[in-house]
Amino acid sequence: MLVANKLLRTKNQEPLQDKKPSVKAKPTGKVKCNGKAKSNGKYKYKIRDSERSSSLALERGSGDGPHQLVQPSLVALHFMDISLRHSDARLLQSAHEGINERLVAFYYAYLQHRRHRSESDLHFLNPVLAARLRHMSMRQLWAMVRERRLNEKQFILVPICTHPRPHGHWSLLVISRPDSKFYHYDSLDNCHSLLAASVSETLRAPLEAWKFVLVTGRCLQQERQAAGKDKDGSSRDPASGIHLLCMTDHVADYVARCGYATSSLLIAVDQIAAMRTHLLELILSLGGNLPPKRGR
Repeated sequence: MLVANKLLRTKNQEPLQDKKPSVKAKPTGKVKCNGKAKSNGKYKYKIRDSERSSSLALERGSGDGPHQLVQPSLVALHFMDISLRHSDARLLQSAHEGINERLVAFYYAYLQHRRHRSESDLHFLNPVLAARLRHMSMRQLWAMVRERRLNEKQFILVPICTHPRPHGHWSLLVISRPDSKFYHYDSLDNCHSLLAASVSETLRAPLEAWKFVLVTGRCLQQERQAAGKDKDGSSRDPASGIHLLCMTDHVADYVARCGYATSSLLIAVDQIAAMRTHLLELILSLGGNLPPKRGR
């Protein structure tokens, strides 16, 4: 009887040894498939980390520098969909620093929605969008023009830049429909001539500006010693961004008053010197705050 019970127990335990380890069931709902996610029978693109960081950079504007990714700066002002930071204000507090894409975007938004809000024929193109123009497909260009009704605008002011960092070179492209011309104003010996021509050709078809002519405008030239090189050999140009904002002011006031543009729009040197202070005071007047000035 004992032998029979032992054999019976051994027989009952054998299937347990043959069993494979249990495998946890995969969660249902989303299954990866060639870089996409499937949910409820429909495919949706999965957002990669690189795409998410790229869209974030596009939303906040460029020109922060790598240190900002580790130590984000405090917010100086929220205006429309733009958040100015203390690091942006510090660029204005120093005469040796250029301005970045976010500062240009802020001032263009201020001109569009405050100072010239009653001028429906005047459009200030966001610098983030302006930097992407040459990389858009024709379908994207037509959609951009249609969404902003740019084909109905008489004057479009486009800030162009070699790169949006604080020391990048800026110039102004003005599209004047009454004159059938593209006017390009460059404060540094027209070093953006080829870039201005490329942007003009990119916008010719979607704006139906087939017969528009590109004209080199006369404007105040910045001092030669203001432009130079950083230690890493990259271009250093702290003055052109201030020239851009002053020229934008001047052109917008002129076309709003006269109804047409001109190739000769000279601004005073005093305007260049006062623009940094004007921008800092504007930030305060809109309810913002400024960082303490750094000692030399």
